[in-house]
Amino acid sequence: MSGDTRTPEGTPDDESVPAAPHTSPHAARPDEAAARPGSVTVLHGDNKGNISTGANTINVVCTEQGLIETDSLTELPLREAPLLAAPATLRLSGRDDLVTRVVAQLTNGTSVQLYGHAGVGKSAVADAVHHRLAADGQRGHVVRPRADSPGTLDDLYRQLVTAFFGVRFLREVDETELRAAVAEVRGTHLTVLDCPLGRDELNRLLQTFSGCTFLFTSEHLTLPDTAGAHHVQPLGQAAAIELLSAELGLELGPEGLRNLQFEHAYRLSEGRPQRLRQYAEFIKGQDAWRARTVREPHEAPPPVDPALLSPLHQAETLTVALSEPARRVLVALATFGVPLAAVWFPAVTGHQEDTYAGIELHDRCLVTYDGESYRITDDAVAAVRRLGWTGAPADAAAEGLMQALASGGTNQLPEPGLLLAIARALNAAHQWALGSRFVRTAVPVALTAGTPQTALQLYALGRTAALRGGLDKEHRQHLHAEEQTRNVLEGDRAAVVAALALLASPVAAPAAVSGGGKTGGLLAKLGSTVTTKAGLTVAAATVAAATGAGVVVATGGGDGKPAGCAEALAANATLRDTEVRTHPDLAAAYRRSAADLDAAADKADDGKVESVLRGQSSDFSTKAEAEQGKSPEPDVHPDVVAAQLDAQRVSSGLRSLRAVSEVCPLE
Repeated sequence: MSGDTRTPEGTPDDESVPAAPHTSPHAARPDEAAARPGSVTVLHGDNKGNISTGANTINVVCTEQGLIETDSLTELPLREAPLLAAPATLRLSGRDDLVTRVVAQLTNGTSVQLYGHAGVGKSAVADAVHHRLAADGQRGHVVRPRADSPGTLDDLYRQLVTAFFGVRFLREVDETELRAAVAEVRGTHLTVLDCPLGRDELNRLLQTFSGCTFLFTSEHLTLPDTAGAHHVQPLGQAAAIELLSAELGLELGPEGLRNLQFEHAYRLSEGRPQRLRQYAEFIKGQDAWRARTVREPHEAPPPVDPALLSPLHQAETLTVALSEPARRVLVALATFGVPLAAVWFPAVTGHQEDTYAGIELHDRCLVTYDGESYRITDDAVAAVRRLGWTGAPADAAAEGLMQALASGGTNQLPEPGLLLAIARALNAAHQWALGSRFVRTAVPVALTAGTPQTALQLYALGRTAALRGGLDKEHRQHLHAEEQTRNVLEGDRAAVVAALALLASPVAAPAAVSGGGKTGGLLAKLGSTVTTKAGLTVAAATVAAATGAGVVVATGGGDGKPAGCAEALAANATLRDTEVRTHPDLAAAYRRSAADLDAAADKADDGKVESVLRGQSSDFSTKAEAEQGKSPEPDVHPDVVAAQLDAQRVSSGLRSLRAVSEVCPLE
């Protein structure tokens, strides 16, 4: 069955929302609906969704005028790509030849991949390439990784459709339809940063957007045409000296290098530009460095103790010297572990003066730019934990975000991963009532951002909070809303039909459904092919309490096992197939298992089954919190740490499977 569910980007005043229907040559005006039955239907209200369903695919595009039916994705108007964005100032060392080669290949129509270890400067090279292309008037889009992104080709297609058409898809984009929709696109450049796709998926992507050039940054070589692949190496000594000289404002000769313990610093930094810049900031912050007079030889700066040059010590030294606003923001970044845009700093920290703290953090090399957001470095995270600073309070962040979202002061959405991190923190702190309330606000944001899996995880957390807080009514609401959303995402026809009926705002929906009119006409058309079972489902549909998103529920069948068992066993399989190398990886895996087991327990109709599943979920939540705060010893090899954590993961999975198998048959 084909279909897609999507929500528009921004508000009705946002330029990214698709044009009104009269601007499309294939769409009729609302007042022409009677003349062309079924071609256009308008449902008034606060509509925030796009739905496509049916044997022949009915696409319903939501605009400020209501629900507008189009024939397919190809009917949506393409948006002109903006000029490639590039930093106003950019300093590279030892990369000019690479940038020149990449620009030449892209100009000639060859797609390029920059691959290599994290932190070697792939993104900086990409920025330099954008800078040169933009100077020549090149237009295009830059797709950055999202904290909650599954990293799949389907997810990348959704992000690219948002860029090209201005709508956000919740369900998978039909590749054949997308290929037809962009077949005439020529001369547009696309950059995909931190792309995890394999060779076959990249090949499909390149074929779909055959008229575009791509620049990928990846850890491994996966580009089908290896002529465009460039291995980005760590900086050599000459380039590292050039970088440090520029950062320190010195022409470093042999004596200056010895005083700065260059060999030691170069070895510890592993030739990574970000760490070398951090080293320079650390040196400039030393008392002896600040006290030097201008009469001193520029190539003979004061000596620096090599014992103080580890990246972690540098980060700690830079961190303790921060202003209080910058310290609060750094703690929030370390606590929630996702990139944050400056516009959301005050909401998360509770202090309006924190808005501009990102500039200071970036100057100290404690964060990196991630599009319009700031991402904390691994060294800074470790420094915050070593200093023992109390994490950012989740309740203040939740209240601040809910207030900011309600005020509508910005069209920019918060990172969906931030919403998930705050909801988890609220549950861990047993803030049940606030956690349940926060989920009701957060889910529509996650759906509008085009991250349906995040929305489902939020629903699970909301159900857990409501259940443990004794909020029976809210628990039922979360349960129904989750099932409604899941049915829409999985393509249940009856659920989608009912969603069309309830897609208006919660206040307007009952009137729209009962009043008939144009809405009734659309439902009649769609309902003509719905089975009796589907009709029963529509009759049982309920409206989710959400700002701007209507979802519906449909019941499903069983598989012979006690209710909830299939989901519980699937949760164990997910844990078994998860790869972990760090403590945060293991914590995230445990949290997913806890959420999945909670969802399974909600489906259980046997008290003993539910009790076992709840117990296993609680165990995983406890383990997740314990792992999140851990960090490996500095002298332990990362592969050893990964092996130990993987053994813990396997052991935890076996214990959970043993407990679940007592109430759920494995065969």
